[in-house]
Amino acid sequence: MTQPRIVFTSANLVDGVNPAQRGVTVIVEGERITHVGAGAAPDSRPGDRMVDLSDKTLMPGMFQCHFHAHFGAFGEGVGAPALGLEGSPAYLAMLTAKNAGICLDHGYTGAVGSSNAHVIDVALKEAILAGHVRGPRYLACTRELVTTGDYSDYSNNRNWFMELGNTGLTLQADGADGWRRAVRSELGKGADIVKISASAGHGSMPARGTIYQTPDELHACVDTAHELGKLVRAHVATRDGILACARAGVDVIDHADRIDRECIDAILEAGSFVVPSMLWTVRFLEVAENWDHAERTLQINEGFPESLDDTLARIRGVREDFEYTCRAMPDAVAAGVKMVVGDDFGTPIMPHGDYAAELVFYVKQLGISPLEVIRWATSNGAELMGHGGDLGRIEAGRLADVVVLDGDPLQDITCLADPANVLAVLKGGEVVKDLLGEPQSPLAVRA
Repeated sequence: MTQPRIVFTSANLVDGVNPAQRGVTVIVEGERITHVGAGAAPDSRPGDRMVDLSDKTLMPGMFQCHFHAHFGAFGEGVGAPALGLEGSPAYLAMLTAKNAGICLDHGYTGAVGSSNAHVIDVALKEAILAGHVRGPRYLACTRELVTTGDYSDYSNNRNWFMELGNTGLTLQADGADGWRRAVRSELGKGADIVKISASAGHGSMPARGTIYQTPDELHACVDTAHELGKLVRAHVATRDGILACARAGVDVIDHADRIDRECIDAILEAGSFVVPSMLWTVRFLEVAENWDHAERTLQINEGFPESLDDTLARIRGVREDFEYTCRAMPDAVAAGVKMVVGDDFGTPIMPHGDYAAELVFYVKQLGISPLEVIRWATSNGAELMGHGGDLGRIEAGRLADVVVLDGDPLQDITCLADPANVLAVLKGGEVVKDLLGEPQSPLAVRA
C-alpha cells in the first residue's frame, strides 16, 4: 500500500543554509522529501495529508554534537567517586532513554555521543534503531580515554585510595600500544567515535599546560580509529593541545578555549569540526563569581579541597580563558572553521532540554548571525555525522528529517527554547512528535 504523502503548504522555509523563504510547499513521500518549491503543490493525490503552515517555520532536524546520554543524575543526590557511577547501569540506562526522547522533542533528529560509562551509548543507538526507544539518529561514543595522572584519571589521582575497579566513563591507557589496544577494544563494542582527554582546562578550571598524550600515543589513537572507519573527538582546551590534535587528524575538537590563528589553520587543513560548548562556562561563572567565598568552602573542583586563594585564582583563570574564547571564536567562524553545537547538558546548571540556551548565547553574546548558528545546528551537524548529502537541509531527494516550528529562529533564536514551539518532528518521514492541532492533526492520522 502506498503511504500517503505529507504536503506542507505556505511554509516559512529555513532550509539549513540560505535565508528564509516564505510561501513554500514541501512534500514528503515515504522517508524522503520529494518537492520543495514556491507556491502550491505541483499536483495532488487522493489521501494526501495537507498541512497549512501559514506563519510557521519548516526547518531541518538539528544535531546535538556533544551528547552525554546518561548525565542528569547529579541533581538527585546521587554521589559517586567518578562520573558514570552516579547510579546503577540499569538506572543510568533508563535516564539515557529519557534524555534521548527529550533531545528528539526539542527538534534534534541527530546526536553525536560524548564519553559515557557501561557501553550505554552503544545500547542507546541499538535501542533507537530497533524502535524500542524514541531518540535521534545516533553516533555512539566510547569511554573517555585518559593517560596515567591526567586530570580525569580517576583511578590514580583524587580517588587513588579507593582502588576503584570501575572508573565510570574513563579508561586509562599508556604508550602507543596501550592506546591502540584501548581504541580497538572500545570500538569493538560497537562505538562510532572515540573520546580522548587531551588537556586540562575548560569550564571549571583554566586551560593550563600542553597536552597529555605523547605524539606517538595521539597518532596511534587517531590512526587506529581511522583505519577502522571511525572518528575521534578530544576534550582539548590548551593552545598546544588544539594544535597537536588538529595536526594528528582528530575529527572533533571539543571546547578549543585557547584557539589561535595557527590552530585555526591546522583545523582547516585537517577538516576538523569544533564544538565551542561555551554555555557551561557561562553558567559556571554565574555561580562561582557570585559565591560567598569568605563564608563558604567552595567545592567545585570535584570536591577536592583547595585554599581560598587557589579557588579565587582558578575562577579568575576561567574568566580569562572565557573572555579570550569570546574574542577568538568569531575569528574562527570568519575563517571557515566548521562549528557544531552541543555542550555538557545533564549537569544541575544545564539540564537536558536547555539546548537552545547555547544557540542564544552565540547569537546574543558573540554576535554570530542566527543563520550561521542554524547552519552549525543543521547542515554542519549532518556533515559531522557523515550524512551531509542526506540530512541537514530541506531539499528534494534528502531524507525527511523535518521540524515544524512556531516562530522564526532567524528572527528570534529564542523561539527554539520552548519545546511547545516545536510543533512537529519527522525523522525519515515518520512523525515522531505532533502538536499540530491535537488530536485531529493531519499528521496524527496514520495510513
